[in-house]
Amino acid sequence: MMEVYLRTLNKKKIIILNGDLNSLRCRQRNRNKDGSKVVSMNFVSYKEMEKEKLKNKKVYGPYDFYSISKL
Repeated sequence: MMEVYLRTLNKKKIIILNGDLNSLRCRQRNRNKDGSKVVSMNFVSYKEMEKEKLKNKKVYGPYDFYSISKL
């Protein structure tokens, strides 16, 4: 389990996700129902997330992110 930091699509907020590498890889390579690629996640570093937190920008999380189902 690892912690990753993402920037939202409008680049104004940062989200902290807890998940494993396989879940993130599955999400990045996913396709929509019409066959088009899913918009990729914008990853940021820990240092950049801390800078945004000091600027009083919105930082949400940590949220659990598991996209691989268990059968």
